[in-house]
Amino acid sequence: MLLAIYPRYKRVSNSSAPSEFVWEKFDFSRCDGVESNVYAWAVCSMLCFVFGFPATVAVLWEMFKICRRSTALSPNDFFILNLSTMDAVFLVFIPPGIMNHFIWMYWDFEAVWNSVYALNSSGRPLLMACTCLDCYLAVVHPVVYHRRKGLAPRVAMAGIVWALTIASGIAYFLVYKLYYSMFPVVVFLIAFVIIVICDGFIIHTLKKSGPGRNNIHPQKQRAIQTVIFSLVMVVISYLPPILLFLIGGPLMPSDKMFICTIGIPITVTSTLGSVVMPLLYLYNAGKLDFLKVGCCKL
Repeated sequence: MLLAIYPRYKRVSNSSAPSEFVWEKFDFSRCDGVESNVYAWAVCSMLCFVFGFPATVAVLWEMFKICRRSTALSPNDFFILNLSTMDAVFLVFIPPGIMNHFIWMYWDFEAVWNSVYALNSSGRPLLMACTCLDCYLAVVHPVVYHRRKGLAPRVAMAGIVWALTIASGIAYFLVYKLYYSMFPVVVFLIAFVIIVICDGFIIHTLKKSGPGRNNIHPQKQRAIQTVIFSLVMVVISYLPPILLFLIGGPLMPSDKMFICTIGIPITVTSTLGSVVMPLLYLYNAGKLDFLKVGCCKL
């Protein structure tokens, strides 16, 4: 079903032997004639690395300091740790990946880079969904949340996500065109629906005023702003790929036009999440106060 859209992986067969899978080499000249879209993708991806990688390392440093103080990680910090680990590995591959795409052109390294993209296309959205589910329980069902506040169920959830991510990476490694099929779109769609529903209930619950109060408590207001900002980034990151793959894909005249005009450039939107979310975490933790200008913050 997934390969039905872009099925041109190679098989060797003869009359006496069964079909045999052949690892298809990436065609670096595929986008000749429409390079502008690929160049735009490369520039935006490098900008994401420049701003996102230092922020991700800073988040990991904060997690390390929490562990060094022998302080137990909260469920939210545990998911942040896993997200930041995925982001760091993914972002550090961007510069060599772009160099290989335009200069070195080693097709086997390209296959490795395709597999690393699973961290961003499968791991991050699924971990974001797990984080939102955990926050949903904490805000909407606090009694249930406090009964099961231990890390054991969160470790199990993260373990399942890591397993699915590794499996996706292996699939992308062997058949790179899977990345331009409906395979990642299904993951985006599942995560998108879960996050939007959970964040909607969280915002609705936080907006409820307490007895005798007409205004929302400042802490709740700050939490609502954080959730709304995160939700906006989720919409920007995952809704465009979903719509363009579902609507734009069938309208493209060929695989080449689809991959070069939609498939490759649209990956930038999901990469943005690996930049903005670490910065948002550092901002909420007060680690970006040095960027204050007068009475305003960045």
